Amino acid sequence: MTDRPWFTDKNFTSLEIRKNKSLADHTVVKAVTITDPKYIRKLAERIEQIPPNGDMMISFSGVAEHIELAFKAGDKLHEIDVIQKGFKTPSTGFNSKNDYEKELYAEIDAILFPAKGKLVPKVAGLTLDFGEYTLRYNGTRFDNHAPATGSFHIAEFVFADKHGHTEAIAISAGQLPPKPYIIKANGLTILTFHSKDDKRIYPDFFQVVYL
Repeated sequence: MTDRPWFTDKNFTSLEIRKNKSLADHTVVKAVTITDPKYIRKLAERIEQIPPNGDMMISFSGVAEHIELAFKAGDKLHEIDVIQKGFKTPSTGFNSKNDYEKELYAEIDAILFPAKGKLVPKVAGLTLDFGEYTLRYNGTRFDNHAPATGSFHIAEFVFADKHGHTEAIAISAGQLPPKPYIIKANGLTILTFHSKDDKRIYPDFFQVVYL
């Protein structure tokens, strides 16, 4: 039997992530819409690495945690349910608990509820609300000054706090890895190369911490 694919159309134009109150109550607690095609494609490719048949059939109670991923491609909508941190497969089953799905869940959770210490994916154009402040990743540009000084990838962010202070942030990576960036307004540090516990997160994630 041929495995059913996760996606039949990959020309994605948007992704909506919705956290519902529970599996039985579809009141939306938090929703985020993403229009960065590069990130949407990367997330879809990572989901496709999950075995599509699943090795378990599970019944959940109505109070189970429920997140919906709605991938839009043209007039087609591909919806994926994440229930109790497990991804419901195209065969309507689930896979045994594993670190891969755990990391994917943590990534989605960080988009919905960004916070200090979480590993947050770089999603261009998405304003992330950390409570007392927001951060928006605007993308990474390539700056080539070779042979004089070499070439750089410059990740650009915008910080804004509740007091109206904004700060344009540019973090360069070239022959040397990107350095931690200290936000002047509140003393927090943005890490883009290694996380605080020394996990490599470059070039797809960042982490906000106190050092």
